[in-house]
Amino acid sequence: MEVTAECERKAGQWWVKVPALGDLMISSRRLDLAAEQIKDMISEKEGVERCDVILKVETTIPGIMCDLEAAQEKMRESLRLQEQASKEVRDVVARLRTEGLSMRDIGVLLKISPQRVAQLTESI
Repeated sequence: MEVTAECERKAGQWWVKVPALGDLMISSRRLDLAAEQIKDMISEKEGVERCDVILKVETTIPGIMCDLEAAQEKMRESLRLQEQASKEVRDVVARLRTEGLSMRDIGVLLKISPQRVAQLTESI
């Protein structure tokens, strides 16, 4: 069972509204505590196992959530670029090996150890 919790930070507290529970409103110092409390309530009210409750937390912190989303997008882009760079390095290592360069020479060129070159060669 998937349930949405609409959470807003006000006056040092999280105010959490749960539409699935008749717009129940609770307050909590921490989001994790609110989430646990909501799961317990849903389990009791709906008669479902607590572990079957999937809580989708939607938060509102004016001025901060947009910054958080932008940072998370940059992290995803960073991972994508890291994966792309890793593939390109493996391709370069393969081409250098085809040219007959030793693992030690490739290590010097790429500023990595010969052991790391060997690992890159194995993952091709």
